[in-house]
Order: sequence, then structure tokens, then C-alpha cells
Amino acid sequence: MPVFKYSARDASGASTRGEVEAVSRKLAVRKLSAQGLKPISVAESGSKLAGAKKSEGLSLSFLTKSGKSGKLDGNVTLPFLSALKELLACGVQAGDALQLMSARLNDPSQKRLANVLWDDVRQGRSLSEACRKQTQVFDDSMVSLIEAGEATGNLNNVLGRLVANLEEAKAIKGKLSAAMAYPSFLIVVAFGLVLLFLFFLLPQIEGLLASLGGDLPLSTKVLIGLADFALSYGWLIVIAGLFGVTALLSWRRTKAGRLRFDDIILGLPLLGHFLRDVQVLRMVQVLSLLLENGITMVQSLQMSERSLTNHAMRKRFVEARGKVTEGSSLSSAFKGTGYLDGMALDIFTVGENTGNVVPGLKQLSRQYSERVDKAIKSFIGVVSIGVLIFVFLFVGLVALGIISAVFQLSGSLSG
Repeated sequence: MPVFKYSARDASGASTRGEVEAVSRKLAVRKLSAQGLKPISVAESGSKLAGAKKSEGLSLSFLTKSGKSGKLDGNVTLPFLSALKELLACGVQAGDALQLMSARLNDPSQKRLANVLWDDVRQGRSLSEACRKQTQVFDDSMVSLIEAGEATGNLNNVLGRLVANLEEAKAIKGKLSAAMAYPSFLIVVAFGLVLLFLFFLLPQIEGLLASLGGDLPLSTKVLIGLADFALSYGWLIVIAGLFGVTALLSWRRTKAGRLRFDDIILGLPLLGHFLRDVQVLRMVQVLSLLLENGITMVQSLQMSERSLTNHAMRKRFVEARGKVTEGSSLSSAFKGTGYLDGMALDIFTVGENTGNVVPGLKQLSRQYSERVDKAIKSFIGVVSIGVLIFVFLFVGLVALGIISAVFQLSGSLSG
């Protein structure tokens, strides 16, 4: 009878390793579950690739050559999670899926990530613990959702939601890039015309008018003055800007600086409100998933707080969780944060009165998702129109300077 080596966690969460005899890997997993163990990886002894026989018929169309280096960054997140989700949907355990991906992936970045995660998982760490170490690939909200999926045994559905959210974000970035392509082209052309006028055409006109004793018009003098200022003091402005950005980033890396910076960002008009909605949407999605799968309210709040990347908001919700622990209602505790509107608080109140807040959380998630999408579309429209207006005004100013100079030159010649 085949022997399977396994890595699992017991009821207390401690990791354990061993071997179990079974006709198939599926029966081996059942035996471990019957012993109260939660399998992390189960591989047939002597098998080079766990789960390879079971996965021989799987479609691995997602294992493509799409990268040329093994760099780990945000670009690898979506394709990697998509591949992992596809394997889990076929019944492969997370550890076996990582081992399979580390051997079969062709993309260097995805392959390297699979190897790193597999090394951690086979040492007894959970998938979320392994992902938490790869901060350049997975943010806190992603790790929190993966942790929630492991805690509820619903990892495949969680990964599906993560992939859907990442694809949606990618689509939004694509729309934003497409919407900004034409305005960006206009800006490049406008600056090209300005440089051509200021450094080639205008000096010739200025020299000709000076030889004829004519004076440049006011609009042309303004353009010349701006050009002289940029040439004389532009490098100082660039250095001061770089110094200011470096100082700001250094201050933001401190605990107090990050807290204060995030609080200031939330207070900005329009942008602050949009960021609050995005953060609340993330937290509500995680909270509904946890509660729906039987996690207690306090534990769910603690895990969902990690999805908040804004430290000022996270601090307020930690305080709210403390009030819930002391016996306060969820609606009154969240009201104290100041980040939820009256409609959202009413939804929480109704959910608490009925004894089930999950439907309310799902409704709230839909409302905030629609609100965020609407805000993004409005932002794209406003930015596009603003850029076009700026370009037209800029080009108009240059055109006015050229035309005024030409008319002045014509008057000097005729005189």
C-alpha cells in the first residue's frame, strides 16, 4: 500500500509531520481529517511531484512564458493567484499546488514566488503566513483574506474573490490609462511647441526686433521671462522638490508620521472621502466573508482590520472593536469612528436586530462598490477635461506670444 508523507496542523494549531498508509491520496487526506488534523501538504513517499498524477489531466494554459526575470513585485500577483485558484478548484491542496507550480511554471517571477512560498509551507507555515512575508507581492488586505479563507476552509472562494477584485482594479487602471492617453499626448505636443518657440524661434524674433529698435509685446515678454526663470532657477526648484519628497517619505516611515500622514490624507476634499470609501469597502468584504463562515464577531473584526492600509482608520476601528468587546453594539461602535454614513449604520442596526448582519454587510459592500466605481468614473472625466483645458490655455498663451511678436515685427518693418 502506498505511503504518504504529510504536514498538518492539529486542533491547537501546532504543526506536525508524519506518514500515513492509504490506497490513494484522497483516502490519506480523509484519514488525517478523521484524526483531527488539518492537512497542509500530502505527498506520496518517493514521488517527486505531489499530486502530479492527479493533475496530469488539468489544463495548465495559465503556465505561460510571460516574464523574463525573477523579480517579485505587484505585477506577478494577479497571474500567480489565478494559477493557484485554478489548481485549488481542481481539488489540489494548497501545499501540493505550490509544489506543482514551482516545478511547472515557466514564468521566472511566478516560479520564484511559488518556490519561496512552498519552502515556507513545507516547513509548517500556513499559506497566509508565507504570503505575509512577501510584502512586495501581497498587501495586508490580500493576506487577511487568504487567512480568512484558511480559517473557514473556503480558500478557493476567497482566491476567486481576490482574483476578481484584482482583475477589476486592472480594468480600471486600463480605462484610466486609455482616458489619459490623448490628454498626455496633447501635453507632450504642447511642451514641444513651447520649447521650439522659446529656444529657437523666439530668440531670432527678439534679436531682429532689437536690431530694428522695436520692443517685444507684453505676452512675449512674459514667455521670455518664464523661460529665463526656468533656465536660471529651475534646477533649484527640482532639488528643493526632491528634498521635500525625500523628507516627507522619511517622516511617513515613522510610526507617528504614518499615523499623522494618513489622517491628513483622509481630511483632503474629495480624495479623502474616496479613500475612506475604498477602505470601508475592503473591510466590509472581509468581515462579511468571516462572519458568513462562522468566525466570531470579535475575531472577524480583528482579522478584517488588517485589510485597512490607512493606519489612522485602522486605529479607529481597533478602538471600535474594543467597544464591541465591552458589550457595545456594532452600529454604535462603528458610529464612533466617524467613517460610516447614516445609511451604513442603519444597515448594521437592522442586521443586529434580526440577529444576522451578513446580508446587511453584503448590501453595504454593493453600495460602497457602486460608490467607488462612480467616483473613479467622475475622477477620470474631471482629470481629462482639466488636462485638455490646461493644454488649450497653455498653447493659447504661446500662440498669443508668437502672433503678438509677429505683428510687432511687421509694424517695425513697415515703419
